[in-house]
Amino acid sequence: MNLPSEFHPLQQVIVHTPGPEWEMVPLESDMAESYLVEDILFLKKAAAEHTEFVECLRHIAGDDGIHQFSDLLTEILSDDKVRSDIVGAVSALEGVGLKTHDFLLSSDLSTKDLSAILISGSDGDTNTRRRYFRPIPNLMFTRDVGAFIGQTVILAHPAKRVRLREGLLAQYIFRYHRLFAETQIVDILDDAATITSGEAVHIEGGDVMALDSETLVVGTGQRTTKLAVELLAQRLLSEGIIKRLIMVELPAERATMHLDTVFTVIGPEDCVYFPPLFSEDDTTTIPARALTYELVNGQAQVTHDSSPGGLFCALERIGYSFPNRFKCGGDSPLFQSREQWTDGANLFAARETVAFIYERNTETIASFEEAGYSIVTPAEFLKLDPSTVEKTLVSVNGAELSRGRGGARCMTMPISRHS
Repeated sequence: MNLPSEFHPLQQVIVHTPGPEWEMVPLESDMAESYLVEDILFLKKAAAEHTEFVECLRHIAGDDGIHQFSDLLTEILSDDKVRSDIVGAVSALEGVGLKTHDFLLSSDLSTKDLSAILISGSDGDTNTRRRYFRPIPNLMFTRDVGAFIGQTVILAHPAKRVRLREGLLAQYIFRYHRLFAETQIVDILDDAATITSGEAVHIEGGDVMALDSETLVVGTGQRTTKLAVELLAQRLLSEGIIKRLIMVELPAERATMHLDTVFTVIGPEDCVYFPPLFSEDDTTTIPARALTYELVNGQAQVTHDSSPGGLFCALERIGYSFPNRFKCGGDSPLFQSREQWTDGANLFAARETVAFIYERNTETIASFEEAGYSIVTPAEFLKLDPSTVEKTLVSVNGAELSRGRGGARCMTMPISRHS
């Protein structure tokens, strides 16, 4: 495994096509808080949209480059000890009784069926399904279960209860699946044991970006805490995994839950951003503060504070001017907010300047088209030579997927890219 940046050619990626877990989400008044979803997806349509998206990724990475999360989980469950450990950990997390625990360990239950239960929280068909614990519908956003840089994976520690099982299952996959036999695992909780302040330690992959092999950009806000980033900076810098970490302070709000909901990189000179948080030209707002951490006498210390400038100021300091800065929603404040909500800033680069976006973000797409980008449908993309295509946006039909509150980058967790 090796992940040198956000935009090197995709080699291997983890995805999860939405499945029965979405059928088990109950319609409740606090659904948005309990399950982190604003609406119930039409599963058949959402799965079809996701499959179309994955086929485009397969066109680039090949069959061996696409890994369904559920398949990886099924494969490690074939080891009896791993199965016992996972069932025990999930049973403790979800507070299930001994009868359910023993059922999940039963040899009568296939590894594939157990994998499905661990994700959906239930078994059986739609009408006879038995519920053991809550579903994890957000697993379709595999980006958040961890983050890779180089040959290292950073384990996620989700902020919301409904996502804790995702992080737990991912930890077992990274620890025991053969794909990750040579991968170094970084768990910041190893370094949090001596923290006595009572501060929360949460980190999710949507806040973590590998700008290059030496630079990590990490957002703080609703899902990732400052303490978690400080622990991460100390660990990665002291072990020589990176040379610098740029922390971006975001509003702790649902709309800006992760850094990649407001800023994504699709090439060394090309990025997409949400102007109200990052524009240095808007005199009515102050850009989100960015702090650069580097190693000083063995300790991770802030060596640059972007204030009163923002993230772009911090990036320019290390040689990233990003001359091609595309505004999410174009120049209109109305459409900037509307399209940020529908993931117009959440692009996924499959290779340099070749990225995916929901087709509904028309103003954002228009900005790319005006700059000379080709805009193609998934069907058109599948007819192109993926090794030669450049400056292209693939407009994905995400009418249902976008209602889950996550875009193309959210739905992908690259674990390897070609150098």
